[in-house]
Amino acid sequence: MIRPARLAMLSLTCVVWAAVLPAQTTPVGGNAASIGSAVARAESLVREGRRGDAKLLLGQHLATVPNDGRAWFALGQIHLSDAQAWHRDGHPTEGSGIPLIEFATSAFDQAHHLLADSASVYLVMAIVERTTSRIERLGWTTATSPAVAPEELPLPPVLRELGRNLMGSCPRSGVLVTGSLVETAAVWGVRLLSDEYDDLILIRPDLYAFDADYRGQMATAIGADPELTLPAALVRASARRPVCLAPSVDSIPSPSLDWHPVRMVLAAGPTATGESPSPLSVHLLARTGLAGSVWSEAAREIYDLAARRNRQLCQTLFTRSDAQGLPAIASCRP
Repeated sequence: MIRPARLAMLSLTCVVWAAVLPAQTTPVGGNAASIGSAVARAESLVREGRRGDAKLLLGQHLATVPNDGRAWFALGQIHLSDAQAWHRDGHPTEGSGIPLIEFATSAFDQAHHLLADSASVYLVMAIVERTTSRIERLGWTTATSPAVAPEELPLPPVLRELGRNLMGSCPRSGVLVTGSLVETAAVWGVRLLSDEYDDLILIRPDLYAFDADYRGQMATAIGADPELTLPAALVRASARRPVCLAPSVDSIPSPSLDWHPVRMVLAAGPTATGESPSPLSVHLLARTGLAGSVWSEAAREIYDLAARRNRQLCQTLFTRSDAQGLPAIASCRP
């Protein structure tokens, strides 16, 4: 079901874009049917570097075909990519990243209700970007304290389980660095849905390297100098708290850090004080299998990366009673 408020918001967005886009030497095209599907034409425009035209074309299409979930998804991807680039490029026009991510969130929300599982993780990532902007303005603690309603953040169950496993692998009061989209969505989704792991600080290495505002706030959160690179900042943080790397993040070279596998992560610094608040589980991955969710295969790849670095997982997590029927973990094969 299309939410009228969301639809009205994005319709207004298209009008705004039409007003501010510079003139193009090549027309966008009138009837999308004459040039193939609106999504295919929009993708072609993006490849040509005409991102504004692609947004306008999709907006025009959705004004007449509001139930096209693929078009909402494509529109959300363009806005999300632009918002991420805004951070990487040093906030070239102050404030423009906020409406971009709000537009992406609205588009993915529509796509999620029309495509269900396919768009859910991208909606989560849009909310992660929105939270990142809050971190840059308000700092880590304030920006991450309000929980997000489950209906607003539809993290697939298999990724919620993955997120809990990753966060439960890092010792208490640690710093957890995530890499891939699936890792980031899983960990941030769990963090934003509850305060169960509110003692962990989450770091996105891509933003730490390129976004000075983000780096400044996160350096303050982990007790490091914002002038330091991420590897040096983690060395500084490790004097007071554990630092952890999720499976898709390569070990960060530093003579001062001795990385060792702890459950699903690599950890350095002070050792854990007590058990994780919850045991690791692959029950949902085993129950749904690879056909149960479009994100199950991506989750299995993270488990496989973890097993490459910690072979003990092959005799513990992946042989538990709740792992019966678990899709094969390649790294655990003889």
